[in-house]
Amino acid sequence: MNPTRARIRLVDLAVALLLSPIWGPLLLLGIALAATQGLPIFYYADRLGRGGRPFRMLKLRTMVRGADRLGAAVSTGDDPRITAAGRLLRRTKLDELPQFLHVLSGRMSIVGPRPEAPAYLPYYTPAGMRSLEAKPGVTGYGALYFFSAERDAPAQGFEQRYLRDLLPPKLLLDEQCWIDLQARTVRTTLTLLWLTVTAVCLRGAARLSPAQLQARFLRQ
Repeated sequence: MNPTRARIRLVDLAVALLLSPIWGPLLLLGIALAATQGLPIFYYADRLGRGGRPFRMLKLRTMVRGADRLGAAVSTGDDPRITAAGRLLRRTKLDELPQFLHVLSGRMSIVGPRPEAPAYLPYYTPAGMRSLEAKPGVTGYGALYFFSAERDAPAQGFEQRYLRDLLPPKLLLDEQCWIDLQARTVRTTLTLLWLTVTAVCLRGAARLSPAQLQARFLRQ
């Protein structure tokens, strides 16, 4: 294995195992909340992995059954497909915790480019294609950017706005995240975990706007 990738893998395992007393019980709480919607509890989302190879990313279900056939692969907080329990799961990000199981298995990293649906690959910029050299992450610069940008966005027409206005800067941030992760693995991982927890607690990416996130993380 590439030494840099081996170091990232070691950090992923160490952090995921050390934090398991926190995310493990929270995952059980999320499962209990998701179960109030009925079966299925889990949802497998088709996403782009390293090298652009699709994989099935595990999440707790937050939408009505068959939601992927009723609308776009991206959604906002007021999407009518989201259930009542699903809104709570999304607001607290409990729906994303099953991805720590992917981290333990080696399919994902804790920090990395937030994976997109395969249908969006034709919209990838050169920066986005370079970001596919990394494993997809549970969190990352692009994930924080999207979290901040979508919180107040209306559901109607969001996919078109996402592809036109949000995906290109998100992909730039994803590329920078991969660069920083290779150079400063421990620092980048711990910083992103802290910023993500802060974003969830404050219900917005540490109260930074998308423009502020770009200014903070993109080094031209």
